[in-house]
Amino acid sequence: MLRTLTRSTSRHTRTLLRPASQFTRFHSSGSSPVTEVRDLKQFASIVANKEKATVVDFYATWCGPCKAIAPVFDALAERVPEAQFARVDVDGAEDVAREYGITAMPTIMFFQDGEKVDTVVGANLPKMVKLIEQYSGVDVKLR
Repeated sequence: MLRTLTRSTSRHTRTLLRPASQFTRFHSSGSSPVTEVRDLKQFASIVANKEKATVVDFYATWCGPCKAIAPVFDALAERVPEAQFARVDVDGAEDVAREYGITAMPTIMFFQDGEKVDTVVGANLPKMVKLIEQYSGVDVKLR
């Protein structure tokens, strides 16, 4: 009995020691319609877009709810080209997270003409979809 428990425990330990990149579901290809924001200067240029609403996902790689909504966020970015989508790793771009007062993840912020117009705190997918529809002028369900 003790031997089985030890094997089981070591197997779980090996799983936990795998690189974090094997567990995350955030985009890594350059073809994604979601822009990964690295710093405040890049963020400012993205949200300054006057032609499209901008939807920004503030996330952390260790955040379970962030990982859960990431595939949905990516799918929405592909289905709604009328809006611009970006993602900010709060640990990698701390200056952006600090500037916008991010204290909980995920936080989804909406910008129009460079101004913040709405926020969704937490993994509230129905509210996020509703606001994407509102600010992009697109009925997501029809796509």
